[in-house]
Amino acid sequence: MSAISERLSPWLFTIGIFAFWELACRIFKIDRFILPTPLQVAQDFGLELSRGGLLANAGVTLQEALGGFALAAAAAGVLGYAIAHLRPLEVLVAPFIAASQAIPVVAVAPIIILLLGAGLLPKVLIGAVVVVFPLLITVVTGLRGVGRDYHDVARVFGASRLQTLLLVELPLAAPTLLSGLKLGLTLSIMGAVVGEFVAADSGLGFMISNAIGNFEVSTRYVALIALAIFSIALFGLVTLLERILLRWQDV
Repeated sequence: MSAISERLSPWLFTIGIFAFWELACRIFKIDRFILPTPLQVAQDFGLELSRGGLLANAGVTLQEALGGFALAAAAAGVLGYAIAHLRPLEVLVAPFIAASQAIPVVAVAPIIILLLGAGLLPKVLIGAVVVVFPLLITVVTGLRGVGRDYHDVARVFGASRLQTLLLVELPLAAPTLLSGLKLGLTLSIMGAVVGEFVAADSGLGFMISNAIGNFEVSTRYVALIALAIFSIALFGLVTLLERILLRWQDV
């Protein structure tokens, strides 16, 4: 497959999905109240943009998602580095980490909001709860994937722990860590939306919840498409960063 075909394939596939959706709604005469057509959703999307409400709510969700991701990345980085280098610590904390994943975030979110209120902080914390485990596993896997020979060479040259981390471990673990970033950023949006479902007066999750209560079917799809655009954009940014940082592998 040529480079042009590879770039066009996702767009053609997306256009095909929307075309099939549009035709199915028209052929089977599906009521807009049940499933609006892509054109109807696009019209409502433009209307929400012109009103300014969509951008305002999207900004709130993005702020919560990025805050949750940053908090989770910091926690996963510190704890993941410690676990990767201290086997006894893994034995100690692994059962608690595994147990935390058995608790659905929709059950934890109301407790967090009850304790911290309905402001920005609890939404950020909920987003962090969703993201921290995948990032933690990524950090541990990436750092442990660096061969012992590299550590031995760094030690021979007198490198400190910080120098070994910055000059040896992070560059070699970068492919794994960047893959974790892609997953974490998209999951952070989901965490923010879960928090908005529980208690919020703004955000895309609030838009969806409010639209369900008011039977505004098309508005739900507008918010969902906005969330999808966010996820694709963040994924694309990390992919671009990955190509820039990993150019040395092609040398």
